[in-house]
Amino acid sequence: MESKELFREIVKVAESPDMDTELIEALTSLCFQEESLEPTDLLFVFGSNVQHREIADIISYMLNAGLVNQVLITGGVANYNGSFYKKEAESALIKSYIPLEKYADKQIFTECKSKNTLDNIVEAQKVFSFKNIRSMTFLSHSYASTRASLCLKRFFPSVMLHCIPLPLPSDYLKYPISRQMWSKTEYGRGLVWGEYLRLQTYGQRGDFPITEIRGSLEHIKALTEQKSLHVA
Repeated sequence: MESKELFREIVKVAESPDMDTELIEALTSLCFQEESLEPTDLLFVFGSNVQHREIADIISYMLNAGLVNQVLITGGVANYNGSFYKKEAESALIKSYIPLEKYADKQIFTECKSKNTLDNIVEAQKVFSFKNIRSMTFLSHSYASTRASLCLKRFFPSVMLHCIPLPLPSDYLKYPISRQMWSKTEYGRGLVWGEYLRLQTYGQRGDFPITEIRGSLEHIKALTEQKSLHVA
């Protein structure tokens, strides 16, 4: 059966304002988490409609390095309007690239019903008990890593979090959507501006706690308002 087409509350790639160095630095600091590779109790993988093999390779690296013994891969069939998707659950596609025979002594769980970042966590709790998890590494798209972190903090406020930010490819191969390169392309600027709008909108309505980013959100809003006044 065909997956019902979903529509985004905020477009993935938004029309962005002109960006100077100050605004770029503020958006980078807000949206992108730094990488932190430490041994933890669990690797939590947020669903993705792209880069399944790359994500699987990172999972294999974490297992081979002994950094985790448990992995939870999330993601259902998220058929968003205007996005590339496949008819199989994102988590299943990621898992299909992992050489499972090498990890018989590890635990790899999948969740296959979620449609978005918050949903990834809600549905994950139905298939995995987080009761004994004290530390967690999460893997998400780099531009959405702050939102991923905040969503996890909503449900697991006492768990120590570490991040693996995965850069997305952009329309220019040498400029991926990474902390260092996102602002080099129109696509990257639109994607990160859309992420700012999501952090602002979803945070203000209570999807995740925003105390730690409230100052950054207000600073970016002030910067863009100043620029609008100068243009006018």
